[in-house]
Amino acid sequence: MLSFRTHLAAVRGMDDFDEEAVLAKIHLVDDDILMLSGSLVDGSGTPSSDFDFCVIARSQDERFHRATFPREQHMRYYTSGDRVKASFDYLPGSLLGVDVEYWTVQEVSALLDAHARLYAQMRTRARKSSGFAASAVDFRVLSRLTYGVPLTNAAAFGELTAGVRPGEVAYTAFRAAVGSYPDFRDLAGMWAQGDHASALVAARKLGVDTFRGLTHVHGNTNRNPKYLSRFLDRLPLPSELTLRFAELNALGAGPQAGAADVVLEWLDLVDLAFAEIRAGREKAEAFVGRADFLGLLKEELHESMTWNAEISNEYCFRAREVEPGLPPLRELLAALTARTAAPHHLPLREWAKDRTAPVGENNKSA
Repeated sequence: MLSFRTHLAAVRGMDDFDEEAVLAKIHLVDDDILMLSGSLVDGSGTPSSDFDFCVIARSQDERFHRATFPREQHMRYYTSGDRVKASFDYLPGSLLGVDVEYWTVQEVSALLDAHARLYAQMRTRARKSSGFAASAVDFRVLSRLTYGVPLTNAAAFGELTAGVRPGEVAYTAFRAAVGSYPDFRDLAGMWAQGDHASALVAARKLGVDTFRGLTHVHGNTNRNPKYLSRFLDRLPLPSELTLRFAELNALGAGPQAGAADVVLEWLDLVDLAFAEIRAGREKAEAFVGRADFLGLLKEELHESMTWNAEISNEYCFRAREVEPGLPPLRELLAALTARTAAPHHLPLREWAKDRTAPVGENNKSA
């Protein structure tokens, strides 16, 4: 076994933990793959971060079943029916947690296959995806497989994870974060009602989603926004952009600021983030490029749509992740409030000409 002290000393700035006590919480057998991951490996950890381990066994054994898992040796354990999925405990005399997940080689292989199918499907759509919860992909574990460190059976780990493609994982994470016009439309509805406090909550969510998407453009596979500002600080971005995001996201605008003004400030920040997304995604090979993405938008238009300002504004919003020169979000907000179309250069009427509805929509066939 490769000692994991060397992987932790630089992050923690300390090594005062009992390695044998940690290993006793894991219940390894000889042919297990033991992976260390989480914030201690991705660089976002702190001296009080948990040890995040993943045990990948050749097949299920007594550790995977409620009745035979050594439950009394853990503060908590987690199951899905009879199947034990994870355990957690603290080290004796310490607040250092040991968090362990249990998988089999077959389950990880199936996870990677499921993600390959998901990625292929994500490349065919321009909308934000909301289907991860119903998918076969455990995205948190998948992300950890892109950067985790094998502490045992490194050769077997390398063979198992040979099909992991971090860029593709980053793209599916991006598609789960960016592109939700309904979110922006909700914000506009709150704004039009004069409910600026609720609009501010919606603007903050839009901002967090967009800035998280920006980290995915640069290869981050972690969807958890907990350390979003730390991830952003590592990227080649204007410091004033990341600093202002961190201030607004963590501290708010201050008691003297009006909610309406802060909504507009968030929208301006989101516009700046989209500019960085446009610059970065063309260099990300696994991402759908500008021309192909505009093609996806075009494919989603068809003749059965009643042409109106709503459709025009929707595509004005959704195209901005690849298309420069579109009106800023505060202008789009004003157009939605006035129930008019924001002027833009997208050839939407040309795209929609002579198109037919997809199968299943409006009782028409392709």
